[in-house]
Amino acid sequence: MKNTRTLLPLRRTKSAKSVTLQTDKQLRIMNKKIFFSIASVALITVIFSGCKKLVNQNIQAASNSSVAIIAYNDVFEQLNAAVDSALDQKVVDTWKLSGSICADVTLSPLGSAFPKTLTIDYGTNCIGPDGTARVGKIIGVFSGNLLDESTTVEVSFEEYSAGQYTLSGTDSITNNGTDGAGNLVFSEVLRNTLVSWGTQKIRWEADFTRTWKEGSETNFATDTIGGTLGFAGLNDDVFELTGSASGNDSNTHPFILEIGTPLVVQTGCEYIKEGILVISPTNFNGGTVDYGTGACDKQATIEVDGEVFNFTM
Repeated sequence: MKNTRTLLPLRRTKSAKSVTLQTDKQLRIMNKKIFFSIASVALITVIFSGCKKLVNQNIQAASNSSVAIIAYNDVFEQLNAAVDSALDQKVVDTWKLSGSICADVTLSPLGSAFPKTLTIDYGTNCIGPDGTARVGKIIGVFSGNLLDESTTVEVSFEEYSAGQYTLSGTDSITNNGTDGAGNLVFSEVLRNTLVSWGTQKIRWEADFTRTWKEGSETNFATDTIGGTLGFAGLNDDVFELTGSASGNDSNTHPFILEIGTPLVVQTGCEYIKEGILVISPTNFNGGTVDYGTGACDKQATIEVDGEVFNFTM
């Protein structure tokens, strides 16, 4: 019997070239997945970083604007404390700033003639009743009595600082009379002003309208039934500010602002108590600052692109 052998069909094996092609294809697919994963992460990082930078830029401008507004509002309050009566009725040319034992006020000339130059000299370290240390001088040239319509006051500074903030530039104040409710209204034009502290500084120019809502009829010397004699006669002063400003923040980035709802400031409170401010940093989306509803605190919020963030003045 012949031995027979069953021949099985030969299995075809992949050539080395085929295996290489398949491996290359798998690597390309894997590389694409890795690329798109990295790209997605990078895109998310860029978006998040951009949003963070946008918010930070708005908060920087808002915080710096708050500092400048409060700093120059305090200048008006210091002048008001110095002018405790009509300047043309003064019989002495030197007196102490209301409530202070270290700040000297001088007036030149005495008599009915205007203009008059009023200088508040804080010396080298005068701590006021509000606990703020002031140095240097605030100088105001008055064309008439502060509370008389059409009076102008040209304010300048001589090495002046309040607390950690040093101020310079000019502040032009004009008494525009009263509004329909009988409130005194002033316009203020701030030019070439600079607020600096440490290595930081804010360049600032503004056109504001100041409405004296409460307290214009009392001062430190007022003695009425109910007792407003002393600080109560100053700290009852409430002002509303409207208008616009522009400048560079402490990172040298330019911005503009508009007061949307009047800002409320009160003598004796070192913060903006309420109001709405619209901030527009150059090349960034704008933000809306809300100072609250009347509490004297340093908390505020800012809304940027529909999201609300807390910040400290």
